Amino acid sequence: MKKILTKILDCFFLLRIPLLAPVWTIVILGWVAGSPKAHWGGCLIGGSAFCGVEVSLWIALFGFSLVVAAIYVGNQIADIESDRINHKLFLLPHGLVSVRTAWILAGVCSAGGLLTALFFDGTMLFLFVTSLALGFMYDLPPASLKNRPWGGTIACFLGHGVLTFLVGWYAARFTADPEFAWSLRDGVRLDVLAQGFLPSLSAGFANAAVFVTTTIADAEGDKAIGKRTFSVAYGEHASAIAGLVFCVGALATVWFIQYNRVVMLIPTVLSLALFAWLVLSTSRDAAFKAFKWPVFLLSAFVAVFVPVYGVLIVVTFFGSKMYYRHRFHIDYPTFKSR
Repeated sequence: MKKILTKILDCFFLLRIPLLAPVWTIVILGWVAGSPKAHWGGCLIGGSAFCGVEVSLWIALFGFSLVVAAIYVGNQIADIESDRINHKLFLLPHGLVSVRTAWILAGVCSAGGLLTALFFDGTMLFLFVTSLALGFMYDLPPASLKNRPWGGTIACFLGHGVLTFLVGWYAARFTADPEFAWSLRDGVRLDVLAQGFLPSLSAGFANAAVFVTTTIADAEGDKAIGKRTFSVAYGEHASAIAGLVFCVGALATVWFIQYNRVVMLIPTVLSLALFAWLVLSTSRDAAFKAFKWPVFLLSAFVAVFVPVYGVLIVVTFFGSKMYYRHRFHIDYPTFKSR
């Protein structure tokens, strides 16, 4: 029984559960930014009537989590060798989960996520399919965008930033607009998505800032296997400067957000100090803080609007900690530098 439970947990955490949290944060950010009814305290203040408004958010969040989990599994399949060199993500490199099982999990999550999009309409399905396609283009040949410094950065800008934001934003608009029909017959509402594009840019730039900074920490292992990430191509200092520039871009475009702008504004302003310090020091410790703390700050602010999310974050963090400590004797996830 213990072995079966361990195998189940291994498969579950192959979905990169701790890394789903930043995705959840951006989806909820999009929902808060797109919902005129979203307010501080959420259900705690609005009561059961307001909780009903959140239903579309949780459906979208569940389905999109499955899509992103499938992408994360594909990423690990493609990165087995670099993960072995960088001493991370032990499940596939150490053979604890087979590659065949990983592909099955990716397929099941992909199908489940796309089916969940049908609770909405063709526009949400378009966002899910586009995100899934971009995610696999990032990881797998022939595109392998992650091995191209600007390809990987743009993919992160669009995938983890713009598209993820639009999933939450569209879920809010779907609920707020009585003209939306729960069917696929109207196709893709590009005109509606165009309204959310400018507000999504801030999330796009923020994710690009975090992405180029993460390449600093993994530069040694990536270079050893021939990956040409941003830091490998341009060096650590240039990557730090790029991170700062992208963070400034996030601040400049935050003004496009129509509702509850403060939820993105304050974390971005605070994050500027971290990216500025990274440019001055270019240390691995500063890089670690620059891509960890902005995510935490933004998560804390969106949790004020959706308190249940705060509970989900705490359970995810400590549940993951217990698993990785018991299974691999490591302290992960953590806010300490490696």
